[in-house]
Amino acid sequence: MSLVDLGKRLLEAARKGQDDEVRALMANGAPFTTDWLGTSPLHLAAQYGHYSTAEVLLRAGVSRDARTKVDRTPLHMAAADGHAHIVELLVRSGADVNAKDMLQMTALHWATEHHHRDVVELLIKYGADVHAFSKFDKSAFDIALEKNNTEILVMLQEAMQNQVNTNPERANPVANPVTVTAPFIFTSGEVVNLASFVSSANTKATSVLTVPAGQVAEETIIEEEEEEEEEKLQLVKRPRMAEMTNSVEEMKEGSEREMLQQQLQEANRRAQEYRHQLLKKEQEAEQYRLRLEAMARQQPNGVDFTVVEEVAEVDAVVVTEGDEVERATQVMKSGRTTEPHPSVSIETVSS
Repeated sequence: MSLVDLGKRLLEAARKGQDDEVRALMANGAPFTTDWLGTSPLHLAAQYGHYSTAEVLLRAGVSRDARTKVDRTPLHMAAADGHAHIVELLVRSGADVNAKDMLQMTALHWATEHHHRDVVELLIKYGADVHAFSKFDKSAFDIALEKNNTEILVMLQEAMQNQVNTNPERANPVANPVTVTAPFIFTSGEVVNLASFVSSANTKATSVLTVPAGQVAEETIIEEEEEEEEEKLQLVKRPRMAEMTNSVEEMKEGSEREMLQQQLQEANRRAQEYRHQLLKKEQEAEQYRLRLEAMARQQPNGVDFTVVEEVAEVDAVVVTEGDEVERATQVMKSGRTTEPHPSVSIETVSS
């Protein structure tokens, strides 16, 4: 069996959680290969919740932070699917708890996205960064707020406060910081202006939030400088979008023009064929007309001899003179003038 086949079988065994098969394949030299998406055997074991298979692969030396084509690690897989025991196994084995995928999302982001409370708690316990932002500028707290998950909101708010108290430098640095007295839990439907809880002489902007019962609201600061930069970025993007739109329209017009030219050429070609066919028909008609005129000139008085009388061939016919006179008389009465058939000889015998 080739190494490629061994690698494929190892992937399938890891997907199914077949520990003995995994051991046997590795003993036979199966390589730690990946599929076309970059998924390793450890990714599959973590995704499908096969704890013992993941343990076997880790002991065999499979990379605990292997990445797929979209930069997802086995920890991302386990956290997204809620396999807390495998999350703990990976973290204890040295997996990067704050690894980010192509969307800049950590395992904590994915666990929050899919409402896996026990995985969130476990990741916070092992030092997951609750202040990490995704590509869409969202923290795990923002995702929990969108998903309306009260339990995870409380856990994340407490973890954020603890991390700020432990490491003050992890707080968002601003030129004129805004201080918040404490985390707040609001009653159902209550509208709170966070500016009343903020003490700063040069606060640039504050936000007003409506928070359901039991949830924790985090004040949001919007910097004017960031807004200006975003506006500048938009101004740069608009001309580019206009140029792209114009180029696309020009391409469409060019393709339509080329298509019309091709159709015109095809129509001209067919018209030329029809002209040749018409000329050929005219020539044939002229030939028929000439042949008819020639035939008419060959026939006397324009009479068309199309009927040929069938005459029996005989070697000689002997008739008496009286019979010949009688035959001539009958012919004169009938008004027919005929000549004897070339194959008929007539002899007159006088009596």
